[in-house]
Amino acid sequence: MPNDKQIGRLPPHNDDAEVALLGSVLLRKKALDEVQSMLTKEDFYQPGHKLIWEGINGLRNDRPNITIDYVSLTQYMNQKGTLAEAGGAAYIADLTNRVPTSTNAVYYAEIIRTASMKRQLFDLSIRIGDKAFDESSDIQESIDDLDSALSYLGTGVGTGSYEDAERLIGEVVDNVHDIMAGKREIGVSSGFKILDKYIGGFKPSDLVIIAARPSVGKTALALSIAVNMAFGRKPVPVGFFSLEMSGATLIERIIANKGQINLMSLRNGKIDPDTNARMMTTAENLYENASNLLIQDTPNLKLLEICSQARRMVRDNGVKAIFIDYIGLVEYSSNTRELPRHEQVSRISRALKQLARELNIPVICLCQVNREGGKDRGPILADLRDSGSIEQDADLVILLDDPSKRLDESGKANYDEESQDNNDFSSVRTRPLKIIVAKQRNGSTGAFNLNFVADYACFKEIEKF
Repeated sequence: MPNDKQIGRLPPHNDDAEVALLGSVLLRKKALDEVQSMLTKEDFYQPGHKLIWEGINGLRNDRPNITIDYVSLTQYMNQKGTLAEAGGAAYIADLTNRVPTSTNAVYYAEIIRTASMKRQLFDLSIRIGDKAFDESSDIQESIDDLDSALSYLGTGVGTGSYEDAERLIGEVVDNVHDIMAGKREIGVSSGFKILDKYIGGFKPSDLVIIAARPSVGKTALALSIAVNMAFGRKPVPVGFFSLEMSGATLIERIIANKGQINLMSLRNGKIDPDTNARMMTTAENLYENASNLLIQDTPNLKLLEICSQARRMVRDNGVKAIFIDYIGLVEYSSNTRELPRHEQVSRISRALKQLARELNIPVICLCQVNREGGKDRGPILADLRDSGSIEQDADLVILLDDPSKRLDESGKANYDEESQDNNDFSSVRTRPLKIIVAKQRNGSTGAFNLNFVADYACFKEIEKF
């Protein structure tokens, strides 16, 4: 129930700004060009002003060569049958007499838009209350719907409008100069020089797919990149959705990576005093930037929950990249399980691309490849599992190929790992894995090698060994 302070209060609005804006458009031809994309009729509070704004835009669309003024507008609205309801011809004529200055049209529009956003915020608060009492609604869908509405409202913009290339040309040139001067990063660095050379860092709004057969190293590569981002030379906040491994398991891998500690020995607690000291030092160093790595390890997380939490990570923590391990474990919705899995994955892929654009950050999602991708050849784009939409929606696809794990005709791996004492640190097992940039929407493709360090479950630049 509204409290005493709310009873009798009018929703936020500014009649003077609405009058001045409408009068400015009737007095100065260019005023409409300046503000048309900023407002819709729903941004006006007074019903008559909604009709007048609708009439102005209707006249512009129907008769683009006619100058919009008192005469043309009243005649048009009279034909449409909305003139009397908007206040009549006398009211519209009076609008031009109440304009302080027509050159402030943009300023008036900003006042109107701000008041409109406040009303939308109030309406959203009511929707939240209604959702809470609606027993038929799915709670997670309700939360995501409201979170998305709040995120959209926070941008303070509508659908936008087209523009000529003049501003964009200047913006691109300025960006290039900033990059040349070291004032701006090309993208979020992967921490691997050779990978950044190919892709220039992970770009905002890109959907990135990292794909391979099981146990080839998808998670190890993704986690290595996330660690480089969160704990590297220029640390940035990242979010990691781990649907397969627990958060504790990820941290074990990170400590093994940064401390160069045998992962199995660490997990089994079979470490000597020197290694224990190195583990403690590593943990202390990680604490300094621990807030940069946000981990969500709930299994079978639904797509709506991922999107909702990703928005909060960006809004509350300034996250610069989102990792999802992996797409095959994402539930589309509890209400669409009757859909074929390939259709669910198609919708998930499309939604993740939209999320990347909405948040303007890279979304890096792991994916498995089909069995043929590792049988007697390396993986290709057509091997991406579950849906061809993944290849279509992705801006960047990175495939991992481990020739040592080719399958023979019986379906068994044709390699044998040499046995090694888990407490023997004198010999670190590494092997090169081929990293294939199979698709890059705005760049070239190619392949290179990174060393997979089996004992630390991570990837390293080859020149470091």
